Amino acid sequence: MIRTTRPTAGNKYFITKSAGGYSTCIVGKPTDSQCNVLSNCVGYACGAFNEELELGYEKYHLNCNAENFIERAIASGLSVVKEPVIGSIACWEGAGSKAGHVAIVIEVINSNCIKTAESGYGSSNPFWISTRYNNNGRWGQNSDYPFRGFIVNPKYPKPVPPTPTPTLKYKVGDKVIINGRLYRNADGGNPGKTVTNRVTTITRVAAGHNYPYNTTGDLGWMSEDSIKPYTPAPEPTGLQVGDNVKIVNVGRASSYGDKPVAGGIGWTRQILKIYNGRPYPYQVGNKSGTTGFYKADALQKL
Repeated sequence: MIRTTRPTAGNKYFITKSAGGYSTCIVGKPTDSQCNVLSNCVGYACGAFNEELELGYEKYHLNCNAENFIERAIASGLSVVKEPVIGSIACWEGAGSKAGHVAIVIEVINSNCIKTAESGYGSSNPFWISTRYNNNGRWGQNSDYPFRGFIVNPKYPKPVPPTPTPTLKYKVGDKVIINGRLYRNADGGNPGKTVTNRVTTITRVAAGHNYPYNTTGDLGWMSEDSIKPYTPAPEPTGLQVGDNVKIVNVGRASSYGDKPVAGGIGWTRQILKIYNGRPYPYQVGNKSGTTGFYKADALQKL
């Protein structure tokens, strides 16, 4: 557990080696009668940091000026981060001759508020708990104490953020145009037929898979790069069912555009039917049958 109370007599993590303890730090001022490294921020932070490891000795010798804890920690293989982590040592630099300050993070309330346990050289109180806010970028200290970072305790590693759930571009109900290979399942098993310019609707999604989309009629599963949003074609103007037209460009054998090219350039035909919203909306032919499906710019009204 993170220490939240004053160390008491006999706690060797807060007693110098010369007095039978584990600590390599100097004695505090005024020197506490029970734990002689107090009052001193360095003695407390070093003791509490090592105490949490429960090794029965001082593994990390952070016995230096508080502002130099960062360098000593890095040399010892410890990690330094900018965000607060429970159990870590918060480290401040000291302006001019000031030696800086260190404290142990005992609670992370949010990204802007922490609680620390600490001590201070020259303080009549050998231990206290502070609530600190980062409104000034220095976690509550004044301009004489710029903040340097948090030294992570190996017992309380920085939490690894959860892997975000993939954000899908399309959702159930979206009308889309699909082009590409279809698969039997969302993992790409049993590749099937290929579709071209098929206008359809997303009916199922499977986030986290390589082929997460299925569409109307359970055609098969597709990858996102095989799909594009459906944009309705402008409503036809100037051409109506029954109009006689001259074919001036090629069309398709399907109003969806997924069938072979339909020719007939130069032929005179009649508009038989109009499929609004499809890529090739004009069904053109005569009494003998359909010649093909065309866009407006492929037809010249007579």
